[in-house]
Amino acid sequence: MRKLFFQPEGAWAGDLIPYYENGVYYAFYLHDPRCYKDEYAENTTWHLVTTRDFRELTYCGEAIARGADDRPNKNAYTGSVVKDQNNVYHVFYTAFNGDLKRNGEAVQTVMKATGTDLYHLKTEEEWLFMADDVKYEAFDWRDPFVFYDKEEGCYKMLLAARKKGSGALRGGCIALCKSEDLEHWSYEEPFYEPERYVTMECPEVFRMGDWYYLGFSTFNDRFCTHYRKSRSLNGPWEIPVDDVYDTRANYAIKTAGNGEERYAFGWIASKKGNCDEGPWEWGGTMDFLKIRQEPETGDLHIVPTEGAEEYFGQTVPKEGEILYCAQLQDKRLSKKPGTELGAVLYDVPAGDFEMELSVSHEGFQEFGIALHVDRDLETGYYLRFFPKLNLVAWDRWPRKTQAGKYQWQIDGDVPYQIETERYLPGTDSYHIRLQQEGSICSVYINDRIVLSSRLYDHKIGKAGVYTTQDDVIIEDLFLRQIHAL
Repeated sequence: MRKLFFQPEGAWAGDLIPYYENGVYYAFYLHDPRCYKDEYAENTTWHLVTTRDFRELTYCGEAIARGADDRPNKNAYTGSVVKDQNNVYHVFYTAFNGDLKRNGEAVQTVMKATGTDLYHLKTEEEWLFMADDVKYEAFDWRDPFVFYDKEEGCYKMLLAARKKGSGALRGGCIALCKSEDLEHWSYEEPFYEPERYVTMECPEVFRMGDWYYLGFSTFNDRFCTHYRKSRSLNGPWEIPVDDVYDTRANYAIKTAGNGEERYAFGWIASKKGNCDEGPWEWGGTMDFLKIRQEPETGDLHIVPTEGAEEYFGQTVPKEGEILYCAQLQDKRLSKKPGTELGAVLYDVPAGDFEMELSVSHEGFQEFGIALHVDRDLETGYYLRFFPKLNLVAWDRWPRKTQAGKYQWQIDGDVPYQIETERYLPGTDSYHIRLQQEGSICSVYINDRIVLSSRLYDHKIGKAGVYTTQDDVIIEDLFLRQIHAL
């Protein structure tokens, strides 16, 4: 199938577990059928999607089955894939059954599935690895990431864990265990313990060039995937100025690479009720991003995959230009004297489309992209750029359905969708690539950052550029849709 984003039929995609080998990216994911009202990640199994180019995706069905209702792996959650010296694949994953308790708490454990290929994996029912309840608490013990450390000559396992006896809100750490045979594991001191988070989910380490990277996802200071960088696998780990991959909408991102290129695999969360005002849910739609590295600083940037760059290939004419309180002359957009808002708007293709443009400015307070707006800019979405604040974020207008009889009950004190804000590197020009498929919209800026979000309520209308104070120079604005098959 050819899709920009992937969602399984009749279910939702949770945490991805990517693995690369021989030209194929294996995108294992947690398959959530949402079989109980208002409950998530119940009866969860692993399913598999493969791709060679992030253009064509192949759905391969269930990869790891869950156990019976009385087994530790009633639910099969996040893990990792490693191949041993005998070419046997070992998949370590989180097993959870809320009815199985230790010290009065439901516990998470690690189980293992093996196979001689990645399409036929079977759980070793008697193999179970639990927290020691000495260094680490018994109840937080999940998301095992296993890799071979050539320098030390052993396998290492990282886990989302909690230091024994720590507080409930700052005791999260990344545990470290070691093994020589993938069967017997020792409990070591934490790999990383910042004493900052409730927990640090889906940990991973990888190397690009001369830099090592540590990735993990959190939900207490903000819902997102962070990364740290170091010249050594043993740290110390530095925090980059912009230490996240995407917005809150794209969670539990993990990566895989072929030695030359590396890609990020995440899921863009759905919202309850399939509406903008609904709270974010667990699980959603699979997303792929490409990672680019600055070799000197080690900072990571996000750009579209090659498949995403070529997905929308058919240029369509920019019809129905409207000037809202503004004038457009020699590519310069200016608001009319005495007003504070000006915009140039175009008709956009119905359904899925891409808008690509370059914008330059001098001393902006605010400008941005208007999307699915009406002629009067009364309803729709806005991607708001605040260059002086080094900030970009999604917004919509009105921000919520009027909550009562009073005119002001529209969330006017919420300045934008705070879950989608990103650090905006300072510059006087921006190359912007906006892609929408279904309810998902991703925007790439200057081949550095991406902002993903769900857009449910407004599906038609115009798109263009707006400004609130200064003139905007608009270069090379293109609208594209998918090539007709």
